Amino acid sequence: MPNKPKLNPEALNFLHKRLNKPTSTIRSDISRLKRKFPNATLNAVAQIYAQQHKVSILSMISKADKLTIPSVKIESVHTLKSMHVAKKTKMEIIHLETSDHFLKKHIDEINKAYSAACFTSVFVLTRKVLENLIIGILKVKYPNNRELYFDKARGRYQDFSVVLDNLYKKRNDFDPDPKSAVERLHQKLKPFKNDANDKVHSLFHIVESSKEVDDWNINTIIALIAKIS
Repeated sequence: MPNKPKLNPEALNFLHKRLNKPTSTIRSDISRLKRKFPNATLNAVAQIYAQQHKVSILSMISKADKLTIPSVKIESVHTLKSMHVAKKTKMEIIHLETSDHFLKKHIDEINKAYSAACFTSVFVLTRKVLENLIIGILKVKYPNNRELYFDKARGRYQDFSVVLDNLYKKRNDFDPDPKSAVERLHQKLKPFKNDANDKVHSLFHIVESSKEVDDWNINTIIALIAKIS
C-alpha cells in the first residue's frame, strides 16, 4: 500500500509562524485546495496556498513537487473573500528581521524582483545583500583588522569573493557552532562566489528561471549568517 503523501514539516511550520494559523487549519485548507489541483502534489498545492497568502515555500519543497505546480493565476485570500478581483502577489523569497532601513529596502526589492520574474536582478541584489552582511560580521569581529574587508589602496570594500574567503580563513576564531556555520556558508555561497564579479558585470550572464534562484536556498544562507553573527 503506497505511503500517504505528507506535507513538508519545514514548510508547514513556516506557514504556521508566518500566517499565525494553527497547523491543523493550514492542513485542512491545503486539503480542500488540492481538490482543485488533483494532479499536483500536496507540497505543490501548499506552495499555491502560500502564494495566496503572499509568501513562498519554494525553497522548502522538492524538484519533483515543483514540476507539478500548475500554471495558475494566483489570487490573494483577501481578494477572494471580498470582490474576487485578481490581485498580483509579492512572493517573499528572503525573510530577515532587521532594523536597518536600507537592508529592509533591498530585501523588499529582491522579493518584488522575484515576483516579477526579474531573476538576474534578484541575483545582483542578493549578492549585494549577502556581501554586506558578511562585511558586517568581519567589522564586528575584527574592528582592528580592516584589511579583511576594506581595500585601503583602492579606497573601497573588498570584493565579495575576498571577504567570503577571509571569513572562511578565520573560521577557527569562532566557537564550534558558528565555526560550522562559517564552513557551511562558504560551501553554500559557491553560486555567488565563483566568478561573482564577472556575473555581475558580464552582459552574457542571465538568470532565466526561478528554479536557479530557488536552488540557492537563500533563507538557509541567511540563517547561517545569523548563526555566525
